[in-house]
Parts: sequence; C-alpha cells; structure tokens
Amino acid sequence: MSIRAGVVGLRMGKNHALALARLADVELVALCDIDRATADALADEIGRTAGRRPDVYTDYDRMLDDAKPDLVTIATPNRFHAAMTIAAAHSGAKAICCEKPIAVDLTEAREMVAVCAERGVRLVVNHQRRLGRDFVWMRDAIASGAIGDVYLIRGTCAGDMLSDGTHLIDSALFVAGDVDWKWTFAAHHRDDYESAATAAAAAAGSDAKSGGGFDKLGGWRFGHPVEDGMFAVVELENGVRVELLTGDLRVPGRPYHDIEVIGTRGSIWRAGDKEEQNLFIRSADGSWKPPARGADADAEPTADKIAASYALLARLLAEDRPDSDHPLGTPFAMRGFELLIGVYESARIGEIVRRPVVQERYPLAVELGLDR
Repeated sequence: MSIRAGVVGLRMGKNHALALARLADVELVALCDIDRATADALADEIGRTAGRRPDVYTDYDRMLDDAKPDLVTIATPNRFHAAMTIAAAHSGAKAICCEKPIAVDLTEAREMVAVCAERGVRLVVNHQRRLGRDFVWMRDAIASGAIGDVYLIRGTCAGDMLSDGTHLIDSALFVAGDVDWKWTFAAHHRDDYESAATAAAAAAGSDAKSGGGFDKLGGWRFGHPVEDGMFAVVELENGVRVELLTGDLRVPGRPYHDIEVIGTRGSIWRAGDKEEQNLFIRSADGSWKPPARGADADAEPTADKIAASYALLARLLAEDRPDSDHPLGTPFAMRGFELLIGVYESARIGEIVRRPVVQERYPLAVELGLDR
C-alpha cells in the first residue's frame, strides 16, 4: 500500500517534493504554497517526470482535509513549524517531516514532540546531512581512531544560528557519537534594526518584505529576529570541545557548513557542501590529502539524502517502529535544539548555560522585548 504524501512550503520544499515523487512506495498527492504559481509550476514538473500531477492548494488546512496525506512535509518559515506540525498530527497523518529548526523555542518543540507521541505520529527533523556519505565516513573514521583522540570540533557557517547553525550543531553532535552536551558559552551581535513596535509588526507578516522570508531583512528572517554574527563554545560529556561560528563571525573564506575535527594524531576537514570531493585528512606532517582511493566518502546531492530519509521513514511506518529508530528522529533533534536554545540564552545573559536549559522561549526575542 502506497503512502499518500503532501508538502507545504515549496521554496525549501521543492527538493522534498522531487524526492518523494521518486519513491515507488510513496504517492505525492498534494502540494501547498501561498504562491499558486509556484505550486502549479512544481506540480506540472512532477506531473511530467513522475506521471501523476499532485493536486495544488494555497490553504494548508484544506490540503489536510481534502488530500488526507499519511505523510506531511513542512518546509515553511520557522515560525509556522509548530502549529503546522500539530495540525498535521491532529489531521490523522502517520508521519511528519519538519524542516530544521524544529521550532523557534523549546515550548513549541516540546509540544510538537508530545502531541506526535500521544497520537503515534513519527516525527523527523530534516538534518539530512546525517545521511550523507561524507559525514558517515567522518563519524566512522573518528570512531576508529584515525586521527587519535578528538579534542576539538570547529564548525563555521553563513546565516544565523537558529536557521543555519542548527545544522552545525547537529553535525558536530553526530560526528562526536551523539553524546550529550554539558555546557555552552556564547556571544552575538546584532545591529539596532528597528524599534520593538516595528519588529512586532514585521512578525505578523509572512513574506520577505516583513522579514518572514528566506533572506534576512531588517534583522528578521523566517518570521523571527536573528543576529548578525554569533560564536559559541560547547563542552560535550566526553570532554570534546565544540566551537561554532556563524554569520559575519564565521571563518573568512570557508564555505557553507564547513567542519573540522581535530585529534591528537591529525584532523579531518569537511570543506562545505560541495557535491564532489569535500573531505580531507591532515596528517602529522601538516599536509591535507583526500581519503584513500575507493573510500565511499564523496558528498551526494541533497535530494539523494532527502530521498533516503523518506525511504527510511516509509520503512518505519511499514514495520510500525518509532521515530527514535530514524537517524533524523526527535531524540537527536531535541538534544541539538536544547543546545541551540542554550547558546542563545548564554548570549543573552552573558553566562555559561548548562543542561537542562530552563529558558522555554526564544532568548533573542526575550532579549529584544518581543517574547509573545
């Protein structure tokens, strides 16, 4: 029996829709976007390549009611993730893939997880790099002792910590063996873009002109305030330190989602998201070389990783297994998201923040007096 799937939010959701349309045991039945032309264009493309044109909606609730998808993908701006996930769970969906970050604050994220658990819905969060050959190779090489005892992981990335740094945090935890974190200390800077009243008005909108879109505008992005630059230091339970640098504090010249893992006998460097050779090993003599010929370590297209995630999710449904058995399941997502909120809270109060994080709201909004 095929799984009926629907996707909402088609700028970021396009790759999701194309990946779902490739799977033999999934029927992509619905696409939803506030821009009808965007939805129609993607539906036409899928109709030509997959042989069935998904129905198009501009109203999310109507899509849930009419199409009745078993699997719902939520790729809308961050501030909509919680409400849309909860609505999908109540609609009868059996599985939900939510784009990262899972939510904007811990209250929302915990409610999403609780509602899905209560209704037996598998919830995964799209930190798809965990499924990439390059990161799997890195994790295995580190675990085998290829660079000795790891003592530092450094990640650098464009964008804001909530929207982009969430990937850095997840990847760092993944290559470290998904251990818990102990504490974090962070700082950020942000220009004085607007008064609280102007910012609150922007939050009420959903398009790029109001700061609700993909590009940062007036200190806002995806419907919430963001910083211009941020750094954080994290100590993991195994003693490994993690350094995170985002926005204009990132390491100059390094590509998007650049991570270096440093050990006592060498380093492994993932030089960004290139769909080609992007892994290098530095030996004791200081030279960088790619992994040995034949190593299955080259990065694959993002769509391939997303398709692999959906194939695993379909298998969980068929075998009636929990989302904790999925590499992108909520236990992994929530560990990283609590750290993410801890990073922002440390920057807000200027102190070390330890687990468990007690700040339930989005600390940057609290700092700006915008907490709803």
